[in-house]
Amino acid sequence: AMRLRQVIQESGLEDWSEADYVAMRDDEPRTKAYEAAINKRLQGTQGSSVVVDIGTGSLALLAIMAAKAGAKKVYAIEKNPEAAKKAKETVTKEGLDGKIQVIEGDSTQVELPEKVDLIVSELIGSIATQEGVEPIIKDAEKRFLRESEGGTCAQMIPARVETRIAPVKYTEHRIMQFASKRGVMSRGKPAPDTLRPLRLRSKTRDLVFLSEPQTLEEFAFCNTAGFSSRSDRTLKFEVPAKKADDAKDFSGFAMWTRLVVDEDNVVDVKTQKVTSHWAYVLALMADKPVAMKAPGSLELKASVEYDAKPVRYTLETEVPV
Repeated sequence: AMRLRQVIQESGLEDWSEADYVAMRDDEPRTKAYEAAINKRLQGTQGSSVVVDIGTGSLALLAIMAAKAGAKKVYAIEKNPEAAKKAKETVTKEGLDGKIQVIEGDSTQVELPEKVDLIVSELIGSIATQEGVEPIIKDAEKRFLRESEGGTCAQMIPARVETRIAPVKYTEHRIMQFASKRGVMSRGKPAPDTLRPLRLRSKTRDLVFLSEPQTLEEFAFCNTAGFSSRSDRTLKFEVPAKKADDAKDFSGFAMWTRLVVDEDNVVDVKTQKVTSHWAYVLALMADKPVAMKAPGSLELKASVEYDAKPVRYTLETEVPV
């Protein structure tokens, strides 16, 4: 077997442009799932609920949804000064100045004037936890949330997020020198001696999946207490005989997000019909494809260090050759 190892640790992924915010808004499955969950949660609260939206963005999207769904007051936190300024303008344009207060700053540093009944956020990367969601939610739960009989799960949108992972053949792997020209290299800044992964749009035709996907990591928003600062998993992927030809070009592992906004509204980048604003993150395990023996099984040892800044993902695999 051939042993391969790569580490992903990227910073600078949250430097969103206006076009990025628009792409998020126009990502229909994601936006509709949030809207349905927020409406359902605020139904019948008769204008008594106070909401915080963490990372509201220039369009104050989730904050406006909450205000329109009947929240009494919404605090919309945004750390990017330019986005916060635009969010204020958006709120004014919507005529919601009385309901939504935009607060510029890092949510772990700001104080809210009162406790809230509901925390909404979309702090999810293409590898789910890559934007450092965990410390932000832990802090918000501790400092912002009012105690309620229903427990914290009823006070969090989304409910949980997973990163899905599968071994793939990347059809362009042999002509990688053109990849940078085609803009598929991640725009994140890799830490020293770590991999710069590829980011491929969710409707790409350049990936062949060699096995059924599995879960690399899972983060439950309402159970941050049970969340440890490191996750280690060993996954075993069975590559069937019918994939033998494609397996001759094993490239690495594709990762993507599956988001449970609430139990009725799930967004999966791989299975949804339209293009997601989230990408596939592709870790090429070697410079050139590896000829893997199939049928065969591929073992992956994956560790995620959540207390590393930024979050660090280590993938180690043994490829049967």
